[in-house]
Amino acid sequence: MTPNTDVLRDQTFDALLFNLESFKDHPELSEVVKAYLEGDYKTILRNPTSQTLYGKLVETVSLLRQDQDASFQDAGFRDDVGAVQVLIVGLAAFNAFLQANVTGPPTDWGNVFPKKDNEAACREQCLKSLDVDGVSVYQHIPYVELFCLARLIFTVFFPRIIGGEFRDCKWMRVRINAYHQRLLSGLSGGSMSDFSVLQNVIEKDLKELEGEILGEKSSLGTEAKVQFLLEKAQIYIMQGLDIKARENVRMAKAVSGFSYALSGALGKKTKFQQNDTSQLVVFARSRESEEATSDELVGSLKDTTLSSGVKRSGPTALELNDDTLLESIEFAKSDKIDNSALPPELADLKPDSQPQLKPLDQITLLTEATLKDTLSPLDKLNSEEILPYAVRVLSDKPTNWQIYTQALLVRSRIEAHRSRTQERSVLQLQVIVDQIIADTQEESLPGADGVPEIRVTQFLPRAKESESAPVSERLKYIFQLNTPTRWEIETELAYAWSGVGSFVSALEIFKRLKLWAEVALCYHSIGQEDKARQIIRRQLYSSSKGPEMDQYGIDAEEVVNEKWDGELRPTPPHAPRLWCILGDLDNDPTCWDRAWIISKKRYARAQRSLGEFWTKEGDLEKARESYLAATIVNRQNNDTWSRMGDIDLRVGNWDGAVIAFQQSIMIDDTDAKTYSNLGSALLSKHAEMMKLQKAQAKGVLVPQDEGDEGEVDFSKDKKEDPKAILHQALKAYKRAASLAHDNWKIWDNVITIAGRLSPPSFPDLLLGLRSVIRIRGPSVGEAAVDADILRALVLEVTSSERPENNNLAESPENNDGIYIPPRGSLARALLSMVDSEIIPLITKRAELWVLAEKLSLYERDYSNALKCAERAWRMVTVGEEWMLDAEAWKGVVGATDNLVSAYENYGPMEVDGKEVERGWRSKARSAVKGVMGRGRDAWEGSEGWEVLEGLLEELKS
Repeated sequence: MTPNTDVLRDQTFDALLFNLESFKDHPELSEVVKAYLEGDYKTILRNPTSQTLYGKLVETVSLLRQDQDASFQDAGFRDDVGAVQVLIVGLAAFNAFLQANVTGPPTDWGNVFPKKDNEAACREQCLKSLDVDGVSVYQHIPYVELFCLARLIFTVFFPRIIGGEFRDCKWMRVRINAYHQRLLSGLSGGSMSDFSVLQNVIEKDLKELEGEILGEKSSLGTEAKVQFLLEKAQIYIMQGLDIKARENVRMAKAVSGFSYALSGALGKKTKFQQNDTSQLVVFARSRESEEATSDELVGSLKDTTLSSGVKRSGPTALELNDDTLLESIEFAKSDKIDNSALPPELADLKPDSQPQLKPLDQITLLTEATLKDTLSPLDKLNSEEILPYAVRVLSDKPTNWQIYTQALLVRSRIEAHRSRTQERSVLQLQVIVDQIIADTQEESLPGADGVPEIRVTQFLPRAKESESAPVSERLKYIFQLNTPTRWEIETELAYAWSGVGSFVSALEIFKRLKLWAEVALCYHSIGQEDKARQIIRRQLYSSSKGPEMDQYGIDAEEVVNEKWDGELRPTPPHAPRLWCILGDLDNDPTCWDRAWIISKKRYARAQRSLGEFWTKEGDLEKARESYLAATIVNRQNNDTWSRMGDIDLRVGNWDGAVIAFQQSIMIDDTDAKTYSNLGSALLSKHAEMMKLQKAQAKGVLVPQDEGDEGEVDFSKDKKEDPKAILHQALKAYKRAASLAHDNWKIWDNVITIAGRLSPPSFPDLLLGLRSVIRIRGPSVGEAAVDADILRALVLEVTSSERPENNNLAESPENNDGIYIPPRGSLARALLSMVDSEIIPLITKRAELWVLAEKLSLYERDYSNALKCAERAWRMVTVGEEWMLDAEAWKGVVGATDNLVSAYENYGPMEVDGKEVERGWRSKARSAVKGVMGRGRDAWEGSEGWEVLEGLLEELKS
């Protein structure tokens, strides 16, 4: 059987390569396949095919893509055997790159390819070929040529030379491009959305792959489908697309049949805890986890044992050693555990005795934790909910070295948010860094002078060979885990050290990695602006004292006072970012302009900084031009759209603001501020439309945009209904309020818009008012209640929802003759809010008691209605201000009149055969006489006095 490209189209790489029978007629293929399966990538990269392809890389790395295509026309490898050989070389090159930079174990890759005179220039060209939109990758990536070789094979050779648009080559192209995007964003200061070119290519391939892998005609097994979904989720997490990431995690869970749930169980968390309290725990069970017949489970068991048969432990997990917290939760020992809230398949699990999970299911839990930790707000509550996912994986026996390492990393990231676990978080991260550095750096070799090169020391002793893991195991799930590179995790460690106040440790790491931008930012964070400026200028300018200054380190005495004000250096890598940082330090727009120019007008960050600068300067026209330029380069940055919408809002360009905010929301629909601003833009647009329509109705000439007098063309506005615009504004404000539910100003906007609708949206008025009272009530008390809105709600309830049938026996609920509105009605909700949230706040505002009285009358609770009227009267008559102020006197007269009416109306009413107030007439007279007695000297003979006398006469008769 001869392998051919049709086989490649129908099988996965693993299925093809494991089927050694496919290569029995081609011994040269059998050897390279066997070497690949054993992780011996060096042997593959030394064969003639690899050397030829590497030569093509050296020749074409500096060429454009179309020129690379032409160069490969005469490269050979067009037969089936050659195609498979190229395929394996690409796989081996990428895996070797990952082994050297991510997983280890260490291997010397320097002697794989023949030495060339222009080796340094080739490396420089490789690094330069990875630049996108003025952004460079980390300039000290070990063996970047391996990545460029794999990238050349899967993005140029296969798609264009063989016409190989088959599944697995597209899958590898996704991996290559996703890793390229990651290399760009990791230490470049750019966000994932800044590289829309790569993102669009990745998304296109993912959509095609999804149909082929998950479609009905797919021949792939469950494991391959789950791997694809988890890999997609990691890509979306990297790109900040949380909705897509969550959806793919959900699909992976469904395809694999994996069941898990976050729930509670009684237990102790601290050493001094006496009683068991509810603790968060993840209950999880793999499909058929108790059966050992599954090929996947058998494969995972192979992972736990070395070829020598010695069982291997996982990487070192540090103990907490806290004086209060326990090492792990001690769950209550009870045979009766209430798991009724869990899915049926998890109901019989105990929190401290759960079955072993399959490797991919462990990765699913870690992906869930990473998703929540990366894309959720940082707070204590979220951390408490995320940590159990990592703990569930760590509580299993290690089935894969890399999975266990990732679990420790995830736990370390989560524990960094709590003071009591922060120390272990940093030290655990240090241990992981040490392990990765030790497992990715080659052994120290003597230099030319016979002195061994100094290597980074380790926090713990280096793992023995029997405690380590082979490269095949480490790389098995590398794309589903998205494990960081050695320099990324060292950078993460540096930020962790700075987070606990150890800026010296952070600086040492940044200096060793030669991350000068991070070094400058670290100095900036501790207030050493001059040092930060000096670091950046040294990368961009030469010294006026001559080139001999370059030989000194950044901490040398000779450069302490150096200004680096000589000539500009040749454009260094990451130059746009360096110029932007210098612009931030000096607040100099010329620096951002230069960053924009040297990036060939592709570095969006430069224009965003310019936009912010001109906004602060008050030049909104220039600011908008800058933000517009940034959106043209990168349409996937929601913050840029939002800032441009802010400017349009300020200058009165309502349509532009609406479009900008809508674009921002399409990218990220979780920003409350953007939704609120969209509501403001729509509201302003509605107001302008109404103004123009009124002007048209009156025949008024309105100036056109050009400044000429003439009739306004309403053809465009007629297509948009002002009422619909107002409803859209309300919808936007409600969404903003749901995202920022503690922002009372947004809820106040909801109230405003709901009140402007015709007819008003009373449920939204009630929702907004209730939310404002909930937020502001504890601090400002009754001032949080908008009496006008409450009055409108009371009027709506008492006039529109009064029961038609006055027979109390037919009312939905009957309690001592009191009418209780149906559940879910506006009246029921309003009564609940007034009773439980407004009345407890009332201390001075009599008008609120008046409204409460009307609601009590609506309920036919006459006794309570009379009490409300009495309380309102007492609040109005308290003090002596009304004896001096005419308006206050009118208020007292009105309240007294209302009280007398309440006594007359409610007092004689019978409840359970008794009058509400038997002595109502004498109490009413006493109230009137009391007011007249106190106000006689000031108001006798006034109009109000005559009203009171009339009331008293009526009561006497």
